[in-house]
Amino acid sequence: MDFNLANNRAYPLARNSAAAARLNYQFYLWKDSLGFSLHPTIATSLKAQILSPSIADICTGTAIWLLDLLPEFSPTANFEGLDMSLALTPPTAWLPPNLTVREWNLDDDVPDDLVEKYDVIHLRLLVLVVRDGDPAPVTRKVARMLKPGGWIQWDDYNYQGTHVVKVDPKLQTPALERLCAFLYANGRQDWVVELPGILEKEGLFDQAQIFHHRPRREMARMNGELHLATIEEFAKRLVEDGQLDEGNELFELVRKGVEEVELGAAISTPRAVIVGRKLES
Repeated sequence: MDFNLANNRAYPLARNSAAAARLNYQFYLWKDSLGFSLHPTIATSLKAQILSPSIADICTGTAIWLLDLLPEFSPTANFEGLDMSLALTPPTAWLPPNLTVREWNLDDDVPDDLVEKYDVIHLRLLVLVVRDGDPAPVTRKVARMLKPGGWIQWDDYNYQGTHVVKVDPKLQTPALERLCAFLYANGRQDWVVELPGILEKEGLFDQAQIFHHRPRREMARMNGELHLATIEEFAKRLVEDGQLDEGNELFELVRKGVEEVELGAAISTPRAVIVGRKLES
């Protein structure tokens, strides 16, 4: 039993107030780890060349990434959040005039009016959305939506580096170790570290790079509890969908994991940021 249980699910987590709170909390933990929302390579390029960029966030969730980034740019810049469901985005009346949200399923074709529309497209945490370990169908759609010379920024967990950190090396943490294996899922997400090569192999991008970030040690518990909250949310979906044995087993692992956290342990996973520039021709 591992995260392969998410296979063939359009979105395996929840869309409710608790999920929105988790997503917003998750955003700030990511920003603490990365130190930025928009990668400096892209930010420098934009500010040197484009006064009013058009920036999209795919699978935008609560749109918090866009809302955080917006004050860094001119009021004439355009921001758009795209998601298969807008259940968690703020009401349109509360959004600034240069930020819009739009319902669009990443599995669908790119609408004609989105072709070559954006200077930057951002994606984050699509590890449970990418099918069959192949992100190329997603990157091809992103390439269609970017202007020539536009940038992709894809942020995701590198589950290859998932491990348990402890205040005392002698501390036994069988539940957290099992949950690390659950997250790694026998290499289900190994494509994350291969993404720069995938971007360039398609012949659509160049200047592809990967940057690795690890949470600060003092933030280990917060980041570890985020993993537990996400797994618990996934377990609830399993139970709702009738997979009672798997869901209840996960609930029990999370319960035991919480006990191990209280003794001074946490799941730690490095984050990866991949950037690439669409070829001019």
